[in-house]
Amino acid sequence: MLIHEPSAEQREALGLTQIEAAANAGISLATWRRWEEDPRSVRASTRVACEAVFSTEHPVREDKTEIQAFERSWQDCSYLTPRQAYAIAATIDLWADLYIGEWLKDPSCEPLHQVSPFDQLDLRIMMHVNESRSWAAKVAERCYAVSDEIAKGVLPFDREGAYMDELLIAMSLSDAQVTMEDIPELFDELPARASEDERVGDEDWDAVSSYFDDQCRWDEWEVPLYREHPLLPPILAERHPFTWFDSIPASGAGYLNRLMGREVLVTDGQDGPAGTSQ
Repeated sequence: MLIHEPSAEQREALGLTQIEAAANAGISLATWRRWEEDPRSVRASTRVACEAVFSTEHPVREDKTEIQAFERSWQDCSYLTPRQAYAIAATIDLWADLYIGEWLKDPSCEPLHQVSPFDQLDLRIMMHVNESRSWAAKVAERCYAVSDEIAKGVLPFDREGAYMDELLIAMSLSDAQVTMEDIPELFDELPARASEDERVGDEDWDAVSSYFDDQCRWDEWEVPLYREHPLLPPILAERHPFTWFDSIPASGAGYLNRLMGREVLVTDGQDGPAGTSQ
């Protein structure tokens, strides 16, 4: 099959930004960027959609399939709006494409702990990981899988799976909110939703996070995001980050309380916990 090489110059000649081109193709910004960099990295139907943006006969596609998938999947959901779901998926996709992907091409460019989204994690986690390319590549693989599932209306909380999948959602929430605020045009093709009595609105990110807290299968799903969390050492002792991709029974509600029962908080005379001891 003949694959046409995309051209940023061709897009710019049409006066289109990557955001506008992605919207016209009915795909995410991350998917457009991936196609523009390497057309062989996306499926054939996506290549057709992207190439159609450059067609003089069809400058704007009528069938925005990827964006419509988010609307169909989340329009009736009470705890997540279509725009929020799209923002989360696009954020996770972008990590794999733009940050992890670039680091994998050239690991010497910067330490892995400074690469997004790993810069959000407690450094003790990244000390266990070190500069493992295979670990980073596995995270990128899970990013694509989770992003694809969200487009179909499925979150990691909804099915059996690995701890890393829920952690990706935890890491995505702040970046997704910033994306919605800073690039509103990315969401123009999706219906806006204001707050209602029984449904969250596009700006209700705190309510989304609270709902996820209640639904998480891994009680420690957000712990790696808290600097110097006293329960992180026993969590890492039980499950090394290299095992966070394994499909094993989730820790379940009450896991952190059980760890608290095994850990005795000790203080150094200052406010707050200074450490733990068995």
